[in-house]
Amino acid sequence: MERLSEFDRPWRPESWLGVTGAWRLTGVGLVLILMAGVTLLVYQTGGTSTAYLNFILIPVLLGAALMGLWGGLAFGLLAGLLLGPFMPLNVDEGIAQPTLNWVTRAGIYLVLGGFSGWLFSQLRQHATRLLDQAYHNPVTGLPNRESLEQHVRQLMTQAEGSEQPATRVFVISLQMENYADTISALGFAAERPLLTGIAERLQAVAGGPDTLVYHIHDDHFALLLPHRSRQECLATTQEAVEELQAPFEVLGLPVYVGAHAGVSSFPFHEQDDPQSLLTKAWMAMHEASQSGRRYRTYDRRSNDAGRQTVELLGELQSALEGDQIQLHYQPKVTLQRGELCGFEALLRWQHPHRGQVPPDRFIAQAERTGLIHALTLKVLDLAIADLLVLREQGIQAPVSINVSARNFLDPDFAQTIIERIEAAGLPACSLELEFTETALMADPDQVIEALRRLTERGLALSIDDFGTGYSSLAYLRRLPITTLKVDQTFVSHMATQRVDEQITRAAVGLAHDLGLKVVAEGAEDSQTLDMLRELCCDAVQGFGVARPMPFSETLQWARHQTVEPSLRRECALEQDAP
Repeated sequence: MERLSEFDRPWRPESWLGVTGAWRLTGVGLVLILMAGVTLLVYQTGGTSTAYLNFILIPVLLGAALMGLWGGLAFGLLAGLLLGPFMPLNVDEGIAQPTLNWVTRAGIYLVLGGFSGWLFSQLRQHATRLLDQAYHNPVTGLPNRESLEQHVRQLMTQAEGSEQPATRVFVISLQMENYADTISALGFAAERPLLTGIAERLQAVAGGPDTLVYHIHDDHFALLLPHRSRQECLATTQEAVEELQAPFEVLGLPVYVGAHAGVSSFPFHEQDDPQSLLTKAWMAMHEASQSGRRYRTYDRRSNDAGRQTVELLGELQSALEGDQIQLHYQPKVTLQRGELCGFEALLRWQHPHRGQVPPDRFIAQAERTGLIHALTLKVLDLAIADLLVLREQGIQAPVSINVSARNFLDPDFAQTIIERIEAAGLPACSLELEFTETALMADPDQVIEALRRLTERGLALSIDDFGTGYSSLAYLRRLPITTLKVDQTFVSHMATQRVDEQITRAAVGLAHDLGLKVVAEGAEDSQTLDMLRELCCDAVQGFGVARPMPFSETLQWARHQTVEPSLRRECALEQDAP
C-alpha cells in the first residue's frame, strides 16, 4: 500500500491557491498565446482605434492572478508594448499612434496588472489562512478532524484495493484526564503551553512520516497509523499513554494530565466508513475511561450494550410518566424476636418490550444525566402511596428508599421530601432514607446539612453498603444517622471467609459504640443468622428472611409474618442475661 504524503490526498478547495511547477508554466504559456491572439485580433480589425483593444486586459488579469504582483507587472508591460509603437492607430490608412497615447496606455496596463497581481496575492494568502484554520487546530497547528476524515477516507480506499489483506488502518483516539481541572485551576494562560506540550510528545511517539497526529478538539487528540500490524498499533498506543503520564511544565508548575485511549481499525466489517471508524475509536476511549483502563480496543458487543443503554435512557422519561416504574419490597426483621421492623423499597422497571430491566442498566447513567432527580421523586411518590395502604391495613413498619449522591446536591431536595410526606398526612418517621458513603464525596458539607434538615423534621437516615465506599470515619462521626447497614459483600461470606466475619464484627461493634442500630444485608442461611445473632446485630434482611416482592405479595407476607423460625430465637446476650 502506498504511503500517505501531503501530495497524495483527495482534491481540496485550496488546490488553485498553490499552482506550481509544470502547471504554472502551462498557465503562463496559455496566457502568452491568448495575449498574442488579442494582439493579432486588434491588428486584423483595424488597429488600436477599435473596441477590441480592451480585450488585452483579459490575459493581463489572468497572468496577474496566476503569477501575483511581479507577474501582473510583467504582463501589463508586455501588453503595453504589444499594443504600443508598432501597432498602428489605423491599419488601413497607415496612421501611427501618438507616443503619448501608447505610453499612457502601457502605464495603465502596468498599474492594472501590478495592482491586480497584488490583490490576487492578498486574496490568495487570506484564503490560504482561512483554509488552514479549517483543516488545522489554531493552537497546536496540528491537522484537525476534517483532515483526519479525509486521510482516513483515502487510506480506506487504498486498503480496499491492497493485495495485503492483513494490512490495516488504525485510529487511536486519546483524551486527557485532568485537562479541564487544570485549565480551571490555572486559567486559560495554561492552555497553549499544555496543548503544545501534549502535541510535541505525541509527535515524538508517532516518529515515522506516515504516522500522523491530529488535534481533534481541546483535550482530544488522535493518531492515524496506516500499514501497521495490530501488535505495532497496541505498542504505539501504550507508548503514547505512558508518555502522557509524565508531568508537564506549565507556567512554572509541574502539571499531571494523563490520558485514556481507544483503538479502532479497518477493515473491521463492511459498513465501515471514516465517520464510523472515528466514532468507534471514541467509543473505545470512553469505555477505557469508564473502566479505569489506560486503553481499550473497539468491541462491537460493548458498543451494542452502550447503544442499548442510550436507548433505555431515552425511554426512561416516558417510563416515568407511565406505570412501568414499580417497587418491590424486601422485609427487614429484628434478630431478637424475628419481628418485622421495616421494608426496603427496591426499584424495578417493567419495560413493555424488553421485560424486566435490571437497575444497574440505567441508574448509573440516570445519575450522570440528571434523570435521577425525576426517578427519585417517582420512587418517593410510589413509596408514599404504598405506605398509606400499609397504614390502612394496620402495618406500621416504615419504608426506606435509596437516594443518590446527586439528589443531595439539589438545594431543594430536603424540602421536597418533607413537603410530600406532610401532604400525604404521614408521620415523618414512616419514611427512611438510605444513602451510600459515596454520596458524601461530592460535597460533604452540603450533604451533611441536607441530612440535618431531614432529621430535624423526624426522618430516619441510614448509611447503606457500609465498608464499600471511600469516605473517612470522620464523616461517620458527623453524620446525623440512626442506622448503619453492613454491605452484603461481607455478610454473605462471613460464614466461610474469616476476614469477612472480622470486618462485619468490627462494623457492628463500631456502630453500637456510636449509638447506631445495625442492619446486616445479605443474610441467606441459618449459619449466617446465628453468627449475626452472636454479634448482637439489630436486624437483618436477605433471602434468608424474604426475597424482594411486589407490593401485593408484601401485604400478604406482612399479614402472616412468614419469618424463618430461627429468627424468633432471642439474642444470645439476652439469653445469657440473669
